[in-house]
Amino acid sequence: MELVKSGIKILVPRSPVKQRTAVDGFENGSKNSLDSLEQDKECLTPEAVTEKPVGTVLGRGTERARMGSRPRTQPLVPQLNVPVSPTVVPALTVNGKSTLTFMETLTANGPTNIQTAVTNVTANKRKFDERRDQPFDKRLRFSVRQTESAYRYRDIVVKKQDGYTHILLSTKSSDNNCLTPDVMKEVQSALSTAAADDSKLVVLGAVGSVFCCGLDFIYFIRRLTDDRKRESIKMADAIRTFVQTFIQFKKPIIAAVNGPAVGLGASILPLCDVVWANEKAWFQTPYTTYGQTPDGCSSLTFPRTMGLASANEMLYSGRKLTAQEACAKGLVSQVFWPGTFTQEVMVRIKELSLCNPVVLEESKSLVRSSMVNDLDQANDKECEALKKIWGSAQGMDSMLKYLQKKIDEF
Repeated sequence: MELVKSGIKILVPRSPVKQRTAVDGFENGSKNSLDSLEQDKECLTPEAVTEKPVGTVLGRGTERARMGSRPRTQPLVPQLNVPVSPTVVPALTVNGKSTLTFMETLTANGPTNIQTAVTNVTANKRKFDERRDQPFDKRLRFSVRQTESAYRYRDIVVKKQDGYTHILLSTKSSDNNCLTPDVMKEVQSALSTAAADDSKLVVLGAVGSVFCCGLDFIYFIRRLTDDRKRESIKMADAIRTFVQTFIQFKKPIIAAVNGPAVGLGASILPLCDVVWANEKAWFQTPYTTYGQTPDGCSSLTFPRTMGLASANEMLYSGRKLTAQEACAKGLVSQVFWPGTFTQEVMVRIKELSLCNPVVLEESKSLVRSSMVNDLDQANDKECEALKKIWGSAQGMDSMLKYLQKKIDEF
């Protein structure tokens, strides 16, 4: 009372309920808003009113209830995992107004349909597994052949394509795709396989920028130092068998010369049926330079192909022919631009692979039949001459001088 008489005013703070700010659409200090809050609380479901702790994973229905709508505890239409028969369809209605319950409907549908559904799923799965286990003929055969070539061959790559076999020289035991007895045996094996399978023709190419640089003289000289006579006979016999494989091969052989072809790499080209060359390729047979006589039936095929004068110039003096010159002399069938060489060759190979295989073999037989005996005799004579040259001391010295000259040039 003394404070009142003294004129001092006492400020009393308002109730926190009346001081409440506008939250959730309620106005400050409004009794009606509190009443409406109580009414809304009564309308909400217990799941929506109950406060969930932080981090609780809410179901789809509970989350919707928290947003202010009624939770959906079950789907509008009962979900059946079995086929529905026409007799059951009228019993299924929306919003639960069905004359039959879900279990009654399932019973009316019958356990037979359930077993049928399970049986159908199992049968379909079994059919799929059986179909998956069945090999796809062409793709599987191609992949198996390519896998076999990766394990069977070290110095060549063999690709079995649709209608033809692609043999690529990719020597790991020698440089510049040079030929050793092992490399020649692998080529012979690949040709024998192609002759026995469904290939209509064979494509002979090389990996890299060099087609073939002939015999590997470094490999050869290392063995001549041990037993010159025995090793010379072994090398000559390897060449005879290698060349004989080309002579006796009945299917067409297409040579795709991507780079330089020297020595035996150039002399086997007339034994092929078609020779397509990259414009950057060149051809040379410098036999006299390293003290060797001709091989690969070049003593017979070169004069018949390009004439005696041009053949002697290549075999004696080792003249180097460009791709265009070789094409003009008949050693090469056609020359392609380097940038599109592979594409041009593949287009023509695919066209040939569509031909009848019997027609291709018979056509080659008609062209080559009159030359086979002459080629065999030329091959034998050349190999006998190589044995004589390689078995002499002069032949050994000539090869050593040639290699020394090459080393000095590099």
